[in-house]
Amino acid sequence: MSDSASIDKSEDTVPRRILAWSEGRPLWQRDALRRIVLNGYPNEEALEELLELCRKEHGDPTVTLMAKPLSKDHLPIDPGAGESISLSGIANVFGVNQLATGQTLNFEESGLTIVYGQNGTGKSGYTRILKKACRSRHAGEIISDVYSSSPTHTAKADLKITRTGGAAETVAWEDDGGSAEALSAITVFDRDAASVHVQKKNEVWFRPFGLDIPDDLAGVCQEIKARLTTEKEKLEQKRNSVFVNPIWSSRSALGKALSSLRHDTDIAAMKSKTPFSDADEARLTKLQADLAQDPAVAAKAQRDYASQLDQLESYLKRIEQALNDEAIQALRATKKSADDMRTAANTAAHEAFSGLALEGVGETVWRTLWESARSYSRVAKDVGVAFPPPQGDICVLCHQEIDDSTAARMLGFEDFIKKDTETKAAEAERVFKEAEQKFRAVAIHVNKVSAAYRSLKAGNFTLARQVLRSIALARRVQVQTLAQLSGEDVPNPLALPESVAEAVNTEAAQTRAYAASLDDASGGEAREAVLNELADLQDRKQSHDLLDIAKTEIARLAELKRNEDCLRDTATTAITRLGNEIADNLITPRMRDRFQQEIVALAGNRVRVEVVRSGGKFGSPQYEVKLYANPKAKVHDVLSEGEQTCVALASYLTELANASHTSALVFDDPVSSLDHRWRSKVAKRLAKEAGVRQVIVFTHDMIFVNDLAQLASERNTPTTLAHLTRGQDVVGIVNKDLPWTASSIRDRIDKLEKEARAAKRLFEENDDEGYKAAASSLYSRLRATWERALEDILFANVVMRHRDYIDTKNLKRVTALENSDVQIFQNGFKKCCDFVDAHDPSRGHDPEPPEPSEIMADIKSLKDWSEELRSKMNGVS
Repeated sequence: MSDSASIDKSEDTVPRRILAWSEGRPLWQRDALRRIVLNGYPNEEALEELLELCRKEHGDPTVTLMAKPLSKDHLPIDPGAGESISLSGIANVFGVNQLATGQTLNFEESGLTIVYGQNGTGKSGYTRILKKACRSRHAGEIISDVYSSSPTHTAKADLKITRTGGAAETVAWEDDGGSAEALSAITVFDRDAASVHVQKKNEVWFRPFGLDIPDDLAGVCQEIKARLTTEKEKLEQKRNSVFVNPIWSSRSALGKALSSLRHDTDIAAMKSKTPFSDADEARLTKLQADLAQDPAVAAKAQRDYASQLDQLESYLKRIEQALNDEAIQALRATKKSADDMRTAANTAAHEAFSGLALEGVGETVWRTLWESARSYSRVAKDVGVAFPPPQGDICVLCHQEIDDSTAARMLGFEDFIKKDTETKAAEAERVFKEAEQKFRAVAIHVNKVSAAYRSLKAGNFTLARQVLRSIALARRVQVQTLAQLSGEDVPNPLALPESVAEAVNTEAAQTRAYAASLDDASGGEAREAVLNELADLQDRKQSHDLLDIAKTEIARLAELKRNEDCLRDTATTAITRLGNEIADNLITPRMRDRFQQEIVALAGNRVRVEVVRSGGKFGSPQYEVKLYANPKAKVHDVLSEGEQTCVALASYLTELANASHTSALVFDDPVSSLDHRWRSKVAKRLAKEAGVRQVIVFTHDMIFVNDLAQLASERNTPTTLAHLTRGQDVVGIVNKDLPWTASSIRDRIDKLEKEARAAKRLFEENDDEGYKAAASSLYSRLRATWERALEDILFANVVMRHRDYIDTKNLKRVTALENSDVQIFQNGFKKCCDFVDAHDPSRGHDPEPPEPSEIMADIKSLKDWSEELRSKMNGVS
């Protein structure tokens, strides 16, 4: 269940209404409301943090700060009608400025507490604790003792509170950003609180508590808007000028994407799936060169290129036809046939010439030799000479006469050559030889098509490499095949690669189509396609730089989008509507009348002002303080500082009057720098307020102390007095009552009796010097008390020192004075003078001090005199 869901309508208050409203607001605004409720308008550091939180809420991943939205725990509580929270005391203070530890500052729970202290005695330390613990909107920061060698970082204190009915509890408070809910019912008024109501600009405004929260939130929104607007202007200026004069083409896919970038554009989708290759570079160069020429010239060049590709295709097909598996297998079959025939012939020769002494007769080498001899005989002798030569002829080889047996053998050789087996073998060998020569004669080298290859290499480098590889492999297949035919063992023989002739044919067809597009000067589809291809290639080539530009621009657009989303959050319409609703429904008409009552009570007819509702530009409506006599006058220029303080205090008390509870009020130097007229007015009003609720006043103004104490006494309001003093290294040492100079007659007599008992102990210990000094001090203070009694009792405070008026209302009380009263006063005062070293005494005059019993009797004489005289004066009607 949300905080606001648990708020009963009957308990509706300004802070609770704001809390309920806030739950529909952005988180950063709810965080701002928390800061405003706890500490007032955010400072510079807080504003920067709120700006960061706003950015985070709209997607800035760099912000790690976490928002802390306003919750019920941050609101001042309302204990309810008839209920109240009172402060009983502050104890166990630790880590607050130079405040002494081990001190307890007690407060009057159902009346007035006055804590007096001169400047630098620790008042501010105690009030800072209360402002922090009670969630004052101007609490300020608490720092530890800066002079300490090991300062404590977390301030602590025990705050004792009492609820209606006497239920007491102790709140262990730590300065960790939170505080007990009950403490928020206690309010603290100081100069900072006054500034909420009195804005020192051109007018004085009354701002009931709570209404300034929407106003402050609107102010925060305006401040955030100003900062965001400045950032937006800077972001708009950071747009790359290349978007005004693009370096990319509107035809390319990348160019189109660059021209339509958004904050959520996917940069990965803009990247090409394949990198820009050497082939792309070659194609780009070609397109640029071709499109730069006369269309007809460029088209003719492409058609010439296509013709070269046709020649290359034909060449490749011839190679493939000569070296394909079928052709090689046929060549190998021819070889096998020749080999088989020769084997058969060799077998026949072996059978025919097996009786000869020489081996190998009839075989290939022998046949070669025989045919060489035949040829030689034809050259050496006349044409037509018989071969082999007959008997008796001379052998052309050995030049010996041929006998009968040699002639017979030679005729046998010739018969063998002419037989069918040998003839077939020779024919088969001839066929193979021709086939082998034809196979060997196939010219396989890129130089055979060098012009076409160079053109292809410039136009399609990848295909050119395939062609070159195909030719090289075909050459290798040719060499390996011939080696195998010659009887060599060839391991892992290669096969002819897959045909690239079709790819060359496709390239030729595309080239002719490209030529047609170059001829299409009218801008038809074909030419548009070429221009688009050129644009794509150009932008793909510079894609690295273009994508960097795009990445930077997308980041800028994302930041600009986030900025615009944040700016929408700063609209104040809803805040103004909230302020008007609170003013209409929760700030009742009696507030104006109540303010009038308060300002009259504080300033009488000196400050003739009224509260007038005035529409505010942002936030909530304002209640402007205007002069009755001249509503157009600038009140700030007319009212004095004292009058402005009265206005602030009047508005503050007006708010409290509308509360349903009467919890404690704490005032920190409420009359600082004011003259007696305003001091007395403020004292009178606070004394009156102390009659209905607990009032605690910290002040350094002794006259204000006296006025407050006297007025509270006249109203029979329970009053507790205390004062703070300094130690050697600490401040905030708590003392009961007021300092001696400010103590009442009764308090002084009580202190004198205690000092007399202490002096008696010195007397009993025979400490003559110590006792003599103590006695002298006692009589000095006793004399001062007789003097104060002259003002307070004898003259009934009609005339007082340092007061610039005479209080004649008590003059009749002086009529109760009798001669005996005067005599007692004179005797007591004279005796004190005898023992006080007001002047340098004579060397021979060194009286012994009275004994303790006599001192006590002299004190009792003052006590009895004062009580009896008061009794007689009180009886005067």
